[in-house]
Amino acid sequence: MANYIKTLEARVEELEARLQQKAKLVAAFRQHLLSPKFSGLDPDGSRKDWIATGDVLRWLAELERE
Repeated sequence: MANYIKTLEARVEELEARLQQKAKLVAAFRQHLLSPKFSGLDPDGSRKDWIATGDVLRWLAELERE
């Protein structure tokens, strides 16, 4: 029984660490979205608030990997 509890405690610890890592990745993605790359106007007057699907897919892949 004690081994089972220790196993569960270790699993909870592992999952909590993964959640913390994912939270860090989400925060980094938010910072990326708030960067100058996506704010203001381009020299031609067009808006800079678009994001390439490749960027989104890369961030999602990173989240899935962790």
